[in-house]
Amino acid sequence: MNSLSLEALLVYLFLLILLQGLLGIYQLKKITRTLGHLQKLGICGYGSARHWAGWRVYYLILADPTGRIRSAYRLKGISLGTDFAPDKKFTFSEISELLAYYVQRERLNLQETAQLRAAEEVHRKLAALQATRAI
Repeated sequence: MNSLSLEALLVYLFLLILLQGLLGIYQLKKITRTLGHLQKLGICGYGSARHWAGWRVYYLILADPTGRIRSAYRLKGISLGTDFAPDKKFTFSEISELLAYYVQRERLNLQETAQLRAAEEVHRKLAALQATRAI
């Protein structure tokens, strides 16, 4: 490989990395905008789980002040198409029901772990809301 083709390859790789960074900014702004919109609809809990190989699962649970789950979302898509989409397979209707079911299980997959973490965050926010109402 001569030096000219090596330089062209390095310039090409640099441009790809730069483009990835610029598109990542757009993707992050889009996801942040969606999260802001969803947080206005109720008490929002966010959970994530990571596989040892680097795969990640992000989950969002939206609940009302009584603990009833309004909707659940998971991050779907690749690159620019990434966005939170409603999870059609979500079956729980109460935060306490979800916590009781997952806490008793020994092994959870990535999505279940992310759901549990999101539910724990909603539970913490509900407890803080009830404590402020009691004062």
